[in-house]
Amino acid sequence: MSTAPDRGTARRRRRIWPWVTLTIAVVVALTGVMQMVPRWQTADVPLPSADATPEDVVRAYLQAIDVHDCDTAQDLTAPAFASTTETMCHDAASLEITDLTPLPAFSSPLGAAVSAGFDVDWRLLTDDRSIPEGGFTWTYYLTRAGGTHDRWLIDDAGNG
Repeated sequence: MSTAPDRGTARRRRRIWPWVTLTIAVVVALTGVMQMVPRWQTADVPLPSADATPEDVVRAYLQAIDVHDCDTAQDLTAPAFASTTETMCHDAASLEITDLTPLPAFSSPLGAAVSAGFDVDWRLLTDDRSIPEGGFTWTYYLTRAGGTHDRWLIDDAGNG
């Protein structure tokens, strides 16, 4: 009695390896594509009321970025900061708020600053070198919008 595999078994094994390799390649490719395509909106974030505090505005802004509700994020952004909001909304894979701290008002009597701690994960090949992945603290500067709504809007941000 021979213990060597028969020729049919050896041929089946040789035929299955290309399929296994192809399946692995397809799974890896689809995973990569899913990481690179912009995320779709997963929820709606309600726009804070016009009399919301700067902390409420920053919290809603970061929640909007996290769920890719780019319209709400833009509604909470001053025109000078709109391109940054657009980039953040499309390039962040996920964002978890860990802390919000109001800071003393800055130079303008109509201004406010809020320090926001969050963990961010960037989509593949779309990182922002100014904000590293993982836990991070960022300061958002807000100004009053003026006009009929006079709400706080995010006007700038930076490290520190």
